Amino acid sequence: MSNTFSIIKKGYSPEEVDDYLVQLEETIDNYKLEEQYISQALVESHITAKKIIEEAEITAFEIEKDALIQLEHLKHELENTKKKLESFKNDYDIFLERFKDSFTTNELQSVVDTINQLDEIVSLPKKKKAKKKTKKKAV
Repeated sequence: MSNTFSIIKKGYSPEEVDDYLVQLEETIDNYKLEEQYISQALVESHITAKKIIEEAEITAFEIEKDALIQLEHLKHELENTKKKLESFKNDYDIFLERFKDSFTTNELQSVVDTINQLDEIVSLPKKKKAKKKTKKKAV
């Protein structure tokens, strides 16, 4: 596309000027077409971005709502557990008081000794198994 024209009598060559104008129109049409594509792409990307943001806000709201519901549920469970634990502690304290009052010190010591003996008897097979495993590993 040349923008220099030959000089003829009474001005430039009309054919060259006409050819140049046709080329200019084609170039302008191409730019207009590209501008149209770019504008359309910008509008579509703006719409898509807006939809993504709206969906993200809805999802975030739902997540926050679910989290608050779970938090309230956990708080309720915690309160119930605290009440049960307090009740158990009170029952246990009452049981201990009754238990202490119903035995003498000698009787309590006898019960503790018996429990210790039973514990040794019950743990004996476990100790033997542990020794056998140790011997097998050593071999």
